[in-house]
Amino acid sequence: MAAMDRSVCACFSVLVGAFALSSRGLLAVWSICISSLCWPLLSQAQDYGLFDKPLTFEELQALISDGIRERNLRKQAFGWYKWALYREQEALNRDSAFQYLARSADLFQKAGDSLAYYRVRGELATRLPERGMADEAVAMQQEALQYFKKTGDKRSEALVLAQMARVHQMRGDTAQATALRRTFRERGIALGDTLLLIAALMQEADYLRDAKNYQEAISLAFRARDLAHQSNLRYRALEAEYKIGYLNLLAKDYHMALRAFKRAEQACSPQEHEMRGDLYRRLSSVYQALDSLDLALQYAQRYIHLTDTILQRDRIAGSMRLAVQYGAHEQTQKVEKLSREIEAIEEAKQQQRNFFYAISLFFAAAIIAMFFMIRDYWHRLKTSRVIAEQREQINQQTIRQLEDALRIESMQSMLEGQESERKRIAHDLHDSVGGMLAAIRMRLEGLPNLAPQLANDEDFRKIKELLTETIAETRQIAHNLQPSSLSRFGLVKALHDLVIRFRTPNGPTLDFQHFGDFGDLDHTVALNCYRIIQELLQNSIKHAQATEILVQLTRNGDDIAILVEDNGVGFDPAKITKGMGTDNLRQRVQFIHGEMSVQTAKGQGVSTLITVPVKSR
Repeated sequence: MAAMDRSVCACFSVLVGAFALSSRGLLAVWSICISSLCWPLLSQAQDYGLFDKPLTFEELQALISDGIRERNLRKQAFGWYKWALYREQEALNRDSAFQYLARSADLFQKAGDSLAYYRVRGELATRLPERGMADEAVAMQQEALQYFKKTGDKRSEALVLAQMARVHQMRGDTAQATALRRTFRERGIALGDTLLLIAALMQEADYLRDAKNYQEAISLAFRARDLAHQSNLRYRALEAEYKIGYLNLLAKDYHMALRAFKRAEQACSPQEHEMRGDLYRRLSSVYQALDSLDLALQYAQRYIHLTDTILQRDRIAGSMRLAVQYGAHEQTQKVEKLSREIEAIEEAKQQQRNFFYAISLFFAAAIIAMFFMIRDYWHRLKTSRVIAEQREQINQQTIRQLEDALRIESMQSMLEGQESERKRIAHDLHDSVGGMLAAIRMRLEGLPNLAPQLANDEDFRKIKELLTETIAETRQIAHNLQPSSLSRFGLVKALHDLVIRFRTPNGPTLDFQHFGDFGDLDHTVALNCYRIIQELLQNSIKHAQATEILVQLTRNGDDIAILVEDNGVGFDPAKITKGMGTDNLRQRVQFIHGEMSVQTAKGQGVSTLITVPVKSR
């Protein structure tokens, strides 16, 4: 494999050199070289299908004979691998199967085919525990698993996991075997490989069979058979059908076993002697269990006759292989002589190729260096652009932060100015205008003592009533401008007084609800919450034409939720105009870092929800 990798690298270098020389004739020469060097890789990729392809006895013998005659180590290795499985499964000879697998692994190693070598080694390891070499088996499979992980061969990696599960089961490590089988099934599903999934189901069925859990094993065999039918894998379906019959035979369900074996017999071709022999043997046992002794005898005779035929065929095949090996040995000396002459010619050619390779590598190195220089230049340009963009984003973000800070500072100054002016006006109304009005009322109340006729005068009575209303209105305006109860009793009491002042005999029904503790609120937050609710109430009373208004104040951990709802006429949010106090309202909400959501529609009232983060004193 290392030599093959060097060949591929050489092919790449040759192609780059040919491109740099820009010569059509030289390019054609290099193309021929590339094809001749890379073609073995394609051939090997096709040959790996032999691992999973079922072969008839005749095809198996032809593969071994051709490999010996052609002195093709890989073909011989494949032949001995398939022959080992045949000897184990059909002839029930595990000792010879072990020897043939070892020979196959040795031939793959000599041929330089690492992938096939590690795959056969993993299969060989499953035969070691029965020879008292379980630790060596685990080590061999770990080595194969690491190789397939390194090369990225997911399918071969999954097959090694299945083989490891078998070895751990033979060691008695049931937990590890179960985990490996589960991983094998997951890999098969992820790869979408039907053969892997069928193998997983069949292996799980064998495990359940060893545990004498025949019913679940039969269920898995049915699934494997159906999957093989769906994928047109006739031989895999035949194997699954045979396993269904065998498991039913072990479970002593002889009628189900008979039906499965008969289906398998109908699907089995005449050339599949080994499978047919197993079916005859099992059918004889089933008929004997069902007391059909005549049929049992017939199938026993068929089995004996077929076994004799197979043994005779094996003897003939063995003789043919020996003859081929003998003929190949006679030609060995001639081949060795020709090989020495070819090696001398190849050495001269190799020197010429090395010269061309050196030139090609020089041009390839120059092109690669130029490529990296250009890539580095573009990378630096790209990095500079990214840095410039990031700096621009940082500058823009800084500008936005400064603008936000300036806007908040301006808003704070404006709101503080408004509150200061309100406080001054409230004091003036209360101390100056309120005092003067109170003095006027006292003098009016003393006039009837000086002029008794005024006590019954209608105009004098109306003037007193109007003066009383003026004094009350002045107090209410002063209180709205600067709610003294807010600083004295807190937000809840101030809102309660506010709602009472807004209630009128002909006005809407006002309902105030509060939940939670608001005693630790910062004065700025409390004042702005008060002003927000005051503005919302004024908007509802002035514009909503509502009959019911709900004011709800809720403290939930670190947040205050303000909800003001009415059942009035509502409005279209897309057509809302300034003049309803919305700008002032949103400025206050933004100032205390709150969020406002308004839900409304024509004829459906208005629901305003404001969430404010808590800032304790």
